Amino acid sequence: MKLLCFLNLFFQRTNHKINIYIYLIKDYNQKVNCGSIYILYTIILSWVTQTGFTQSKLDSIQYLKTVEVIGNSYKEVIPSQKLSGKELEALNSFSVADAIRYFSGIQIKDYGGVGGLKTVDIRSMGTNHMGVFYDGIQLGNAQNGQIDLGKFSLDNIEEISLYNGQKSEIFQSAKDFGSAGTLYIKTRIPHFLKGENTTLVGTYRTGSFGLVNPSILWEQKINKKISSSFNIEFTNATGKYPFRYKKVFQNGIVAWDTTAIRQNGDIQALRIEESLHGYLIQGKWQAKAYFYDSEKGIPGAIVNNIWKRSQRQWDRNFFLQSSFQKRLITAYDLLVNIKYANDWMHYLNPDTTLMYIDNKFQQQEIYASIANKYSISPSNPQPIGFSGILLAKRQNSFYCTYSLYNRNIADTKSPYPIKR
Repeated sequence: MKLLCFLNLFFQRTNHKINIYIYLIKDYNQKVNCGSIYILYTIILSWVTQTGFTQSKLDSIQYLKTVEVIGNSYKEVIPSQKLSGKELEALNSFSVADAIRYFSGIQIKDYGGVGGLKTVDIRSMGTNHMGVFYDGIQLGNAQNGQIDLGKFSLDNIEEISLYNGQKSEIFQSAKDFGSAGTLYIKTRIPHFLKGENTTLVGTYRTGSFGLVNPSILWEQKINKKISSSFNIEFTNATGKYPFRYKKVFQNGIVAWDTTAIRQNGDIQALRIEESLHGYLIQGKWQAKAYFYDSEKGIPGAIVNNIWKRSQRQWDRNFFLQSSFQKRLITAYDLLVNIKYANDWMHYLNPDTTLMYIDNKFQQQEIYASIANKYSISPSNPQPIGFSGILLAKRQNSFYCTYSLYNRNIADTKSPYPIKR
């Protein structure tokens, strides 16, 4: 009879426990050499234990599938600062002038209160050399070259970009290249969820000094390629805030020390915007109408113990503008911008002790530009192109500004008429 020893070692890992099963089959008519079986069992057990722990370490490692992210690499030649989307909402700012305070390297000039003139300066070149573009078309002011950023609310603004120079794109009009610094304001393009055709947003803000600011934003989907946006906003503030007024003589005697209320710092303003957005095959277009009307007081310094100044200013701004961009043929793109603007301003200073001033300023502007781009290498995602620069420089000949400046210093109502 032969001795048949069969060892079957089976291990499984369950809660870090290794179970070993040994089966011995033999001829019961023969004696079994238990010492040999014990040695064989010890060798196999040590090998199984080492293998089991090695596999336990491998099992603790998790293998993840490779994730590939593919995107267009776009590097701007001139770096920019941008605020958009959730960032603008988190700022909780009142106007564009309040939002750009978070940009670095600029100077904000605020000429008093909610209704005061708010301008921006970059590289200390002066606010006259700062170009402000609203949906790709520059805002103009032939009177002093300064754009009041307080006229533009953040209710319908999608992105604000600031460039130290012009933006890093070749496909733009010549006016984009003519400023020491540029500020681009891009209004919101309507976006709708699946199954939705209308978006209605109402906002009501209030604050100190009698500030009331309600606004309504209505976005409508006309069809798959055309949508409209309507925004109306009203601003009212008394501007009456307390301040301390104190005068001390040179000998240290206090002449007066009182708390006064600032007067003539009120504002009433109405802003209405309507825009249409459309998409074409390899193109897009946009049309916008803008209207702004305001009356504001200009508080002055206390001179000759006169606490109230009655300087007033009325502004009325209106413009129509449209932009058309399309790829006509392979590697050739066309950009057309047109605009008509009508601005009116009335300034009144009834103080006859200094000088009676009643100024009226009216500006009419017609602007048109055509930019062309031809890509030398259409297959290159960043083609080397020309046009827009050469042709758009000629668009200055189509740029016409009609200004009527009427300054009436002598007035029959003034007790001190002055002849020019």
